[in-house]
Amino acid sequence: MQPLRVETVSSLGELQAMEGHLGALSAAAGAGAYDRPGFFLPWARAAVAVGQQPACLCLWRGQELAGFVPLFRRRDWKAALAWRGGPPVFGSSPAFDFLTDPQENQDELAGALIRALERMRWLDLTFENLPEGNRLGRWLGQAFVRQGYSVGRSPGLGYFLAEGVSSSAELEAQLSSKNRRNLRAAERKMAASCEVSLFTQDDDPEAAVQVLHAVVAASWKDCPRMRRIGLKLYADQIRGCARDGTLRFWSVSCQGNPAAFIFNLAEYGGTHHGYFTAITPKGCELGAGTALMYRSLKHSLDEGAASFNLWSARHNIKRMTNSRMQTVSLRISRASLGARLRLEAASRLQLLRQAFRTGKSRPRTQE
Repeated sequence: MQPLRVETVSSLGELQAMEGHLGALSAAAGAGAYDRPGFFLPWARAAVAVGQQPACLCLWRGQELAGFVPLFRRRDWKAALAWRGGPPVFGSSPAFDFLTDPQENQDELAGALIRALERMRWLDLTFENLPEGNRLGRWLGQAFVRQGYSVGRSPGLGYFLAEGVSSSAELEAQLSSKNRRNLRAAERKMAASCEVSLFTQDDDPEAAVQVLHAVVAASWKDCPRMRRIGLKLYADQIRGCARDGTLRFWSVSCQGNPAAFIFNLAEYGGTHHGYFTAITPKGCELGAGTALMYRSLKHSLDEGAASFNLWSARHNIKRMTNSRMQTVSLRISRASLGARLRLEAASRLQLLRQAFRTGKSRPRTQE
């Protein structure tokens, strides 16, 4: 057997050139929808567009990719321009994981990963909102609990999901009568005045991209950042997820005009995920957002999804779910005196900046 070697991919061009290898590895590993190249590579491009730099670790066995860690880093001026690492971040980021070939020795891959990370220059590594089954967070958290490093864990966000049911009828039976009645009424209102469409990997993704552009342009999400980076990100992910076989894009049209959409991801026989939504003022009037989300959730359960994770903590989402997933955030820091001083300075500057942004003078009251 050929020896294992570790390489660092430090440019977007190198990373994009690995699409075929990443596709083969993610298929062999049974990776989730977020870790497949059709979703991940557009996300990586968006992260680079906002100033982050790839530092992805690739574990090779000969010419075959045996493991991949989606690590990015950024320079933080608040910490004296130190490198700070973690997954690629753009807005609310999903929890990417360590991909490994199941035919390989998993302990050998994990050991190579840890040794490579130790040789890299970074001040701290931060991974937020990791679900319980995230292997990258578990391995790193265990490996760095030793001299020279500090490992901190804190509760992450709690996301609503539907699980433990085999059909939409079984889920509805578990909802309160009030929520069930209101959600059904929203569906009826949407059906009476709107046309609902579903785009999957079997359909032309460009039709879904057209809906994306039309709805976002008329929604509150339209802004310079969205036009500069976001629209290309989501359009490329629609095309990429269609190639990956994970696309579930729902749209609502009123009198021929797109009014709302929901971009979901589907893992065959596994979890389906809510990802990105947008709605126009007309769609808001019709209550199309909630109704369409509920429609898509029920469809996924009837399609055979083991669970549906909405990746949202909003109260209006809670009423259509029966469970909640608690996540954890992990931070690994170097424990030297210089590193601690840098982190403390960065923390204090961040607090001062937040106070400056949000500080408001107290209104004077008359005695």
